[in-house]
Amino acid sequence: MGAGNLALVGSGWHPPLFREEARSLLESIEVLHPRIVSSSNSDSAVGRISRASLIDEAIESTSRLWIDEGNISASEIAIHVEEWAQSFLPEGSFAVRARNLGRGVCDLSRREIEAEIGARISGKCRPVDLEEPEFEISVLLAGQDDSSGYWDDTQRNDLILWGLRNSKFAGTYNGTSPTDRPFFKPVTLDPRLARLMVSLSFSCNPPSLIVDPFCGTGGIAIEASLLGLDVLASDLDSRMVEGTKSNLDWAMGSGPYKIERCPADSIHEIWGQVEDCSFVFDPPYGRNAWTSEDGLDVFLGALSSASKMCPGGTVCTMLPSSPDALDGPLSEEVQVMGMGWAMMKERIRETGWSVSMASPVRVHKSLSRLVVLCHPAH
Repeated sequence: MGAGNLALVGSGWHPPLFREEARSLLESIEVLHPRIVSSSNSDSAVGRISRASLIDEAIESTSRLWIDEGNISASEIAIHVEEWAQSFLPEGSFAVRARNLGRGVCDLSRREIEAEIGARISGKCRPVDLEEPEFEISVLLAGQDDSSGYWDDTQRNDLILWGLRNSKFAGTYNGTSPTDRPFFKPVTLDPRLARLMVSLSFSCNPPSLIVDPFCGTGGIAIEASLLGLDVLASDLDSRMVEGTKSNLDWAMGSGPYKIERCPADSIHEIWGQVEDCSFVFDPPYGRNAWTSEDGLDVFLGALSSASKMCPGGTVCTMLPSSPDALDGPLSEEVQVMGMGWAMMKERIRETGWSVSMASPVRVHKSLSRLVVLCHPAH
């Protein structure tokens, strides 16, 4: 705890994937709560998480209280925060913002906590300013949280955490609607999910470039370019190639890009060998996506070509799965593109990659998709 730490708060949509995104972007994390992780604070760390998909808030110079049993009052919390403020709250105007995560803690009133802390800390050198404060003290009342609807075995005791809100962090990523782009198709990937997949492909530091062999309407390429990353995108459908070019020109990202028409199993031939790149893509599926092997050969061909293009790279992709993938720990028997998950992982390994993470996301009642992260099998 103290000036050298940074707490990140997840948006709540998918706590397991929030933690995976934080883990990919930072060197190491400590999980404090399904929706809170802690890491070392630095300008580079803040820069890496500043445009993440599922991180809602960044809080620095934090301190915390675990509530193992019994109750705690707003005035007791205010005493702890006052002691912290003597070392970590600079002189200047401030405001206190309290929020509940999950069910909150001990039925505490956020407004009462804000008032108690403000009354204890305020003075001539540190006046309260609720409109335009120079500093914000963020107080999290983190209780049990099952609101996302995703299975999660990460549980902790109730937690109260406070610190200074990092003013450089922009907050939850929202992205522009795909319908605003000049080229749109109904199958376009949600910008938040596309941004998440790009984040997951990081290994603390960003890759040298992002490669998408199934660019479609360019959703992943857009997010990568907006992050300032180099992009190589391709598709077998010339209409998608031209549409992606139009969308990338429209998005005006700072990352340079090249788009070509190319089969997914030949990207190593058109782009050549590169180092330290990430392959991020949403492959096409058949109509009954998780019950049949439609698209399997195309998917495996893309993985094989990716391994030839960058043997030491990273893959982040999505695969259709049966809805029971959402019910608990991911079973080896869950159906993914017409086969059990254990068999699918073996097929992926045969192409040179090994699954290091898989987490389901809900599409609709009869389909989920696995967000899958792979590293070299060797």
